[in-house]
Amino acid sequence: MTIWEKAVLNMQRGAQRLSIAAVLFADRVRAEIAIVRLRIRISEVQTRIDELHQSIGRKVVNLAMGDALPKMSEQLIQNEEISDAMQELIDRKQELEELNAKIKSEQNLFKFAPKRKGDASV
Repeated sequence: MTIWEKAVLNMQRGAQRLSIAAVLFADRVRAEIAIVRLRIRISEVQTRIDELHQSIGRKVVNLAMGDALPKMSEQLIQNEEISDAMQELIDRKQELEELNAKIKSEQNLFKFAPKRKGDASV
């Protein structure tokens, strides 16, 4: 094998390594963007949860100021606005857990990426 043939072979191997690196980089960037989008969604859900907490608290304060606060907590929870807010709160917390699970699965995709056989010889 002449020096030129070796040079061409080495250039082909180098180009193959660069293309593999580019593919891995593109996949990683795609995953990172997905994680950022999920984190933004988590922030929005958390904001909504905070708003619901404020709504529940505001309603309880309004009922207490108007001496309309029920004596039993079951009656308080039966208030339509509070029960609706509490149901949505449960839904938002479940959505938050699902988004966190998605983030964890996206991150795990890159933690345990197995090496391919062809990578070692290239």
